[in-house]
Amino acid sequence: MLRQPLSNNSRKAPTHQSVSVPAPVKGWNAKDSLADMDPDWAVTLDNIFPNLTDVELRSGYASHGTGVGSGAVETLAAWAGPSSSKLLACGGGAIYDASSPGAASSIATSKTSNRWQTTMFGTAGGNFLYMVNGVDAPIYYDGSSFTTPSLTGVTATEIVDVIAHHRRLFFAFTDSLVIGYLAVNSITGAVSTFDLGGLCTKGGSIQALASWTRDGGSGPDDIFVAITTEGEVILYSGTDPGRVEDWLLVGSSFSIGAPLGRRCIETVGSDLIVTTQDGAIQLASMLPIDRVGAAAKALSDNIHNEFLASARSYGSNFGWQSIHYPQGSYALFNVPLSATTSQQYVANTLTGAWCCFKGQNAACWAIFNGNIYFGSTTGGVVYKADTGTSDNGANIEYTIKPAFNYFGKRGVNKLFTLCRPHFTANGSLNVAIDLNIDFATTTPTSIPSSSILNAALWDVSLWDVANWSSDINVADWLTVYGIGDCATPVIRGAENALTIKFSSYDVIWQVGNVL
Repeated sequence: MLRQPLSNNSRKAPTHQSVSVPAPVKGWNAKDSLADMDPDWAVTLDNIFPNLTDVELRSGYASHGTGVGSGAVETLAAWAGPSSSKLLACGGGAIYDASSPGAASSIATSKTSNRWQTTMFGTAGGNFLYMVNGVDAPIYYDGSSFTTPSLTGVTATEIVDVIAHHRRLFFAFTDSLVIGYLAVNSITGAVSTFDLGGLCTKGGSIQALASWTRDGGSGPDDIFVAITTEGEVILYSGTDPGRVEDWLLVGSSFSIGAPLGRRCIETVGSDLIVTTQDGAIQLASMLPIDRVGAAAKALSDNIHNEFLASARSYGSNFGWQSIHYPQGSYALFNVPLSATTSQQYVANTLTGAWCCFKGQNAACWAIFNGNIYFGSTTGGVVYKADTGTSDNGANIEYTIKPAFNYFGKRGVNKLFTLCRPHFTANGSLNVAIDLNIDFATTTPTSIPSSSILNAALWDVSLWDVANWSSDINVADWLTVYGIGDCATPVIRGAENALTIKFSSYDVIWQVGNVL
């Protein structure tokens, strides 16, 4: 009997498959299930900033001003005049001029607290940086010297917050639900008061004040905002609390999460960003709804679980602060892990993608002449951030862990054999990689000191060693081994001289049995 030739359909299908996965440009995801993330999310994105088409190593920082006491620099504030500006730094019971690189010069001494709240305020007499801290007498700076204003009607040393609103200075006091205010265009004189206690059903005290410029510029519809320690928001429109017809209550007892720190409010365009125990929330989105709805609409929604965990663990620590940095296209939220260690949750303001900056131990932040600076938690140093390729000469350590990926075959066992990451760099990289299988959390524990890519065996140490090219585009296949349903590479490196971008990774696997 003659045998019929085998048809093409009867040939055994190849078992090896490959796929290319784009960079996690959606950013850090600390909200969704690990089993249900799109491939362009990241489980971990430390010191790697998400752009539109790739992710890149953050810039470094460099020493700018030294000798601001010997401990933490707890306040940075910028004074701006018509034709000049100054950066003031507060530490060690004194205030320093840290405008120029090098040793900062002391310009005010004998202060009890270094934790000042500040606002710029202009009158016919000049531009003034008004400073209060709830312990020392208020002071203001005119660009060359400090003056202690004569304030009557209140205990001036209890003024703990200050804002400018409708050409007036408004004050909050320590452990009080009373606000104070001066006459129009005044920086001294009699302080009138207005009690908000009857509107606060949860008690507490005023934590922070703000002026909400809803149309993006100063105008008649600007709203006065007071937020209490218990998370109640009170809103007034008008210009004069002393006149009933000119001070209209437009909202009270809105309930949000308790604010974190005195520096919990940041003005961004026509909105206010409030840092609370429920996350970073935009005022415009949270007021018409209840607290649960507000948390769901938080700016920090993509990292909701991580933000809440940090608020629970570190909410009472000094150093919480948000700052908008237009030049870097990001919003930064300082998270004080301890008295000496902090990290930053950072959002790309163009895309909303998040990442985490580590290694910048900041007690406070400020924008000065368009650049971003932070005060150190130790050593009395002011650092300029977003500059250079090293952290004051030290390596910038980074970790990239994209979302776990089923590679189109959920529920099917796979034998992973090769992985190829795609980097763009201006030199040879020092990188270690582990392959995590089925939601494992193994991270390379060491980074090679020579210019190689160091790969690792699944759940052991090294997989293989492969030399990197010094070309701009860096990509080599690495031998890997792991069996499971889903996988992701964990990439860890440390650099102090390179600019690095990560654009994608490729994986080859062999199909196994259905789980």
